Amino acid sequence: MYSLPPLLLLVAAIAVSVLFACGGQILVHRRFPSVDFVRHNEVGGFIIAIVGTLYAVLLGFLTTVVWQHFAQSRDGTSLEASAAADVWHTAVGLPYVVRNHVRSELQTYAHIMINDEWPAMRQGGYSTNADIVMMDAMGTAGSYVPLDNREANSQLATQQQLSVMHDQRLLRLSDNKPAVSGFEWVVLILGAVCVIGFCWLFGLNNPAVHLLMTATVAVVITSVLVLLFELQYPFRSSIGIPPDSWNAFLDHIQLMQKAGQADMKM
Repeated sequence: MYSLPPLLLLVAAIAVSVLFACGGQILVHRRFPSVDFVRHNEVGGFIIAIVGTLYAVLLGFLTTVVWQHFAQSRDGTSLEASAAADVWHTAVGLPYVVRNHVRSELQTYAHIMINDEWPAMRQGGYSTNADIVMMDAMGTAGSYVPLDNREANSQLATQQQLSVMHDQRLLRLSDNKPAVSGFEWVVLILGAVCVIGFCWLFGLNNPAVHLLMTATVAVVITSVLVLLFELQYPFRSSIGIPPDSWNAFLDHIQLMQKAGQADMKM
């Protein structure tokens, strides 16, 4: 379903929910033609207020949880790419051969993120090449024996930022899991059915207006559920987190290559 454009999925889900809501209401009112549903509006109004409020609280709470999960994943991705840019700069104090190798691995890592890992995360996977490149960069920076304080400080800062990159990548891969469990989806859908079904028990003198009100409830609930579905996996949906941070990192490298400072170049 994540291969579908979000707008198409939203339209399809709304169409199904409105058909269910309006069709169920027509069926109930035709099945019990002798029941005066209008008489029960006052009592039903109090009950639906309680049921609707409880469902709204649940829906709002899960929406907040999913949105925070999405925002944290987005911030973590930016932090990972920023750490890569910091490595490029902190490696300036290392000898040319070591510095050049580390920076070359950073470029390779960024291209792997854009071309391999992000497409793999759309399917719930990851790129093993990224692990190899990361370990090679950490090994190169860590195995060098510094000759003076300048090199020692540069090596320490470089290793620290490489560790940040490593840790943030692990968190990113861990975040590429559903923020809403299967049981929670069952509860959400069951609650939506109950709220919509409760609308069938009301009555109005104008059936068309009643159908419009029921359809509106279905549209609002379905829209929020589709939003939760699209955001629960931060990297799988079409509206998920793109590799823009890594594209910006490569642009930053190109700027450094064109700059006047020789130490900023490979």
